[in-house]
Amino acid sequence: MNDIRQMVDVAIDENRRAPCLWVPSEHWQAFCDALGRQPNAIGVMVYRGKSIREGEPYSDITARRPE
Repeated sequence: MNDIRQMVDVAIDENRRAPCLWVPSEHWQAFCDALGRQPNAIGVMVYRGKSIREGEPYSDITARRPE
């Protein structure tokens, strides 16, 4: 499997206008570890000018709010 940070980079590059991305729950901690940070008090990490949030388990990295 590709590195989660690389996958997020691709998602950002493919949808530059999206203000926020959701990373699947099963990859969230690996993403935090890759950046060497933890989310802020409301559960958001800012990366490359985007708000990155934890999404539903087994979802795709998406610019739309997981349902």
